[in-house]
Amino acid sequence: MKLQTRVVLIFVIIFFLVTALVGVILPSAIHEQTLKSATESSSLQISLIDHSISAFISSAKSHVLELSQNPAVRDRDDSGFTNYLNADEETFILSPDEQEQGIITILNNYRTTNPYVNSVYMGRENGAFVRSHPRGNNTAYDPRDRPWYILAEENPDSVVITGTYRSVTTPDMNIGVVKALVDENGTFYGVVGADITLEGISDFISGIDPEGSSQLIISDENGIVLTSSDESQNYNDIRRFLKDGTFSFLTEESGIIRTDKGYLVHSISSETGWKIGILIPFSDIETETNEVIFMVLGYLIAGLILLSVISVFALNREIIRPLEELTGVSRKIVETGNPDQKITVKSSGEIGILEAAFKEMLEKIKTEEREIKEALGGERQAKAELKRARDGLEEEVKARTAELAEANEHLKDLDRLKSMFIASMSHELRTPLNSIIGFTGILLKGWSGEINDEQETQLKIIQSSSKHLLSLINDVIDISKIEAGTVELSYSSFDLVFVLKEVMDSFKEQAEEQGISLKSDLPGMINIYGDERRTKQIVLNLVSNAIKFTDEGTVTLKAEAVDDSAVISVADTGIGIPEEKISGLFMPFFRVHTKGRLTEGTGLGLYLSEKIARALGGGITFKSILGQGSEFALTIPLRCTEE
Repeated sequence: MKLQTRVVLIFVIIFFLVTALVGVILPSAIHEQTLKSATESSSLQISLIDHSISAFISSAKSHVLELSQNPAVRDRDDSGFTNYLNADEETFILSPDEQEQGIITILNNYRTTNPYVNSVYMGRENGAFVRSHPRGNNTAYDPRDRPWYILAEENPDSVVITGTYRSVTTPDMNIGVVKALVDENGTFYGVVGADITLEGISDFISGIDPEGSSQLIISDENGIVLTSSDESQNYNDIRRFLKDGTFSFLTEESGIIRTDKGYLVHSISSETGWKIGILIPFSDIETETNEVIFMVLGYLIAGLILLSVISVFALNREIIRPLEELTGVSRKIVETGNPDQKITVKSSGEIGILEAAFKEMLEKIKTEEREIKEALGGERQAKAELKRARDGLEEEVKARTAELAEANEHLKDLDRLKSMFIASMSHELRTPLNSIIGFTGILLKGWSGEINDEQETQLKIIQSSSKHLLSLINDVIDISKIEAGTVELSYSSFDLVFVLKEVMDSFKEQAEEQGISLKSDLPGMINIYGDERRTKQIVLNLVSNAIKFTDEGTVTLKAEAVDDSAVISVADTGIGIPEEKISGLFMPFFRVHTKGRLTEGTGLGLYLSEKIARALGGGITFKSILGQGSEFALTIPLRCTEE
């Protein structure tokens, strides 16, 4: 089997092995990641829904509190108010006096300006009942027996929310927002409140749609469904639908319940005590998982095919073809016995070394053959010596060829490992680190609930460490791109002064904590056409180093336009740089150490910054005095040239 055929066969085997391995491992990992992403997204959406509902209820509470403080509503004289205690539906006639009509107008104005409010009312200790609009049926009615009245009387100092209850005169299911009326002596004499129908809450929530085909469900603390994406569940006991998961849904602060239809992500509203859940169907998870799997496999297969084609082409051109030519020359020498053969191979590296050695061997053969003929003077002895030389040549060619093949395989393994490492670092580390940074930010902002001081401290440590690790990963990837000559620059017009102010703002807190004065001397504007992100990356590194190596004093950032360039300088009053350290300052992994001082960092910052500055068409210069401080100056063109 020819070498080229064997190489192609090896690539085919590797292709199928990698595809099969990924096909086995990938589905489970992607399913878990998809489920995690979906549940986290649902948890965030639940927080937003809780915030909306809490704002809605808080607004209603505020309005009811205002009503309870209205002088007309608080008037103790209720002897002339309408009373339904002994009302007869056939004979009762509603005839409010002027005082009561004024209160009715106040209550009705609030009802008509709040579309989700069903009715506004007031009950008194004498049994009187004043309503924003006439009742549907004038039946006998004692407000003092109603749940809203009893709850308000039990909590006279606050606006409270009742559980769900059915209206006496309509089929509506309501919740009440009520406030007790108490005089200056602390005597309770009535209740004012507003009813919000569950249908009104459903209408309010209907504007908040879960992602995909997920379903929203909200119940009160007793398990009565207040609103649901599946309208057939509204106003029913949630135990009919959740069954075994009901206890967890009603008692746990938050969590995920696996049901027969999907995953129920749930949480308890801090304002109302209601249970809010989003049901993610199994089909949504499976669909998204399959889409990601097919996409990854598609890219993987395409990448492997492209890599195989390029590798086979390169191997054929650089190794296989030269080896075949050398083998052909060797075969001709063996077949003809004539070492005077023309070698046309032009290659470098190990193949070039082999070619040179081959030519040297041929020259030695010729010399030895000539010497043998001259020394022995006999044709038979000369042929015998020549045959031995040829045999040795063939064995050495085989040995060198085997060494070259082994070296080539080793180089391919190293290149493949490097590519796999960079790809794995880029995807497997940056993606979860970005998620960690994002969600710690959400936790620190309190979007997922209140956190104590210790939790806040730990979360800040997590966020800071994640950002540091992500920065290190980005540095390593940037170095890889720079060394490969594939660093990417994105050109646009931007205001350099605005970027520098952003940099200064990002270090204010750190400088204050270290007792360092952060100063700047900037003009009004410097317009630049270049890579804004890379420019900012360099300045961030220079300012960070200045603060890092300054125990006290000042760090000053200056900028000015000089001819066709912008010069940005960062000066500090820090420890300075020892003279023996200066030569290695822009080398990778070089760090300035001083006795008794522990300095953070990897030693990649200045190396990367100098390389990026050169890619932008500029450079970095510095001057330093040990014990007095340092000044680094970045010079970049006002208009970078895209190449």
